[in-house]
Amino acid sequence: MKSVYRASILALSLLGVSLFLSGCADAIGEVTSLTAVKTDPSMPSLKGIKTVVDKTSVGFEWQPVTDKRVEGIDVYRAIPTGGREEKYTKIATISTRYATHYVDTTVRPNTTYDYTFKTYGVLFGSAPGKVIRVKTPAALTPVNFVKAYQPAPGVIKILWTPHQDPRVSDYIVERRLEGGQWKYLATVKGRLSPEYIDPSPAKGHRYDYRVIARAADGARALPSQVVSVTVQ
Repeated sequence: MKSVYRASILALSLLGVSLFLSGCADAIGEVTSLTAVKTDPSMPSLKGIKTVVDKTSVGFEWQPVTDKRVEGIDVYRAIPTGGREEKYTKIATISTRYATHYVDTTVRPNTTYDYTFKTYGVLFGSAPGKVIRVKTPAALTPVNFVKAYQPAPGVIKILWTPHQDPRVSDYIVERRLEGGQWKYLATVKGRLSPEYIDPSPAKGHRYDYRVIARAADGARALPSQVVSVTVQ
């Protein structure tokens, strides 16, 4: 990630919540509230935090930490519930003060998250910084209207309606034989591409097909409806 991040950031304070967190004792995955235990108010918080958000990840960038007491940074995340005191999970420890970026790759599409960071030293940690709220974009919807038929012996043609979402860059076509396992068949480039021709079906067998839209960042939609053809 580079410093050209889009500053899509909402620095929010949670109503009624004291922004202090217990020292450096929390383990990864531990759930905690923002409670004042073993914090040193003089320890610095992260400054100038910026975010970039997509469906499956959230990227952060901040200004370098120059305070030599700082040995690392802890990352906490919560899913807002509207309560007075949200529960935060420690999702990462960055074990150097020289880091200026972090990417959370464990988020879900169309979900709101609150993040807070705190620095830590040998004995004490800082109070967490301001709460950063982000919402990930919705996932791609499945491809609509898929049809498969046999225009000639030994050929199956699959048609679908081009996806309306401009994020879509290509389509993955999958096939299974007689209800078996799905297997990759082809990638069709271009959002407006509406068809694929399967030149290799075997006579007398039934084939199922489905189409999966894929965005430029690699995110996939759910598979389309399944269509079937028995080869004549």
